Amino acid sequence: MKLAMNMLALAVAATAHYTFDRLQVNGEVQGGSWQYVREHTRGYMPTKGQQILEDDFRCQPGGASGANTEVYTVKGGDTVKLLGAFGMTSIEHPGPAQVYMSKAPSNGVKSYDGSGDWFKVREATLCTPVAGNDDILTTAWCTWGQDGIEFVVPSRLPDGEYLTRVEHIPLHGAQGSSTGAEYYYSCAQLKIEGNTGKTWLPTRTAKIPGMIQPGDDGVIYNIWDASITEYPYAPGSELIVGGTAWGSKDGNSDGIVKSVAKRAARWVGSAAARARELMDS
Repeated sequence: MKLAMNMLALAVAATAHYTFDRLQVNGEVQGGSWQYVREHTRGYMPTKGQQILEDDFRCQPGGASGANTEVYTVKGGDTVKLLGAFGMTSIEHPGPAQVYMSKAPSNGVKSYDGSGDWFKVREATLCTPVAGNDDILTTAWCTWGQDGIEFVVPSRLPDGEYLTRVEHIPLHGAQGSSTGAEYYYSCAQLKIEGNTGKTWLPTRTAKIPGMIQPGDDGVIYNIWDASITEYPYAPGSELIVGGTAWGSKDGNSDGIVKSVAKRAARWVGSAAARARELMDS
């Protein structure tokens, strides 16, 4: 009875808090919990406030090494999803999602701590228009009701091993505060093989920690404001050419996933804004 009650409590908590522990590729689950995703010690609890300035913001406490984690081979065009852990089957917090990749050094991703350059390959914002405040607090977000965070492997990336980080940032607690947003994230170990044609590593990159600051506009945004009809931000670095955007700032995209064919004229996100300021100075 005690074990059953503990499992029930864990399942209830996982509905509100979550992390990601399994890999799904092209609709098929690959392996088991923590087989291709680095196991960490934070459980399903979020990272908040000044914690995002720590090295553990890369792959969670206990996730700096992938020595005990296997590497899964993918190719450009594959659809990859990191699935919820601890029984989580539906994300029910409002906020944007991002996916980042970082190419491992020659000694491989298993020993890579993520201290190199990261680039964004997917961003997910609003998938339906905001007709009222209830929408932006719930179902307007592309990730609402999803069982994980999904992206498409860019065909322009060179073959090699990559640390791949999915991130969801719920904003229900933000309300203008630098300590209110919650961050849920995990890192998978992938190897890209078979990308042909012209490939290259992106040059518009950022470091983790650093690409998001606790006081950035996109993570202190007060979605409880009844006048809000959009989310005009994209936290973190700029989406790379060949990356994919799911949704839009006002939700009028009908939830279509679009591939980025050229560099955007606008600069979005905290890392991109700081880079723009440096270039203009």
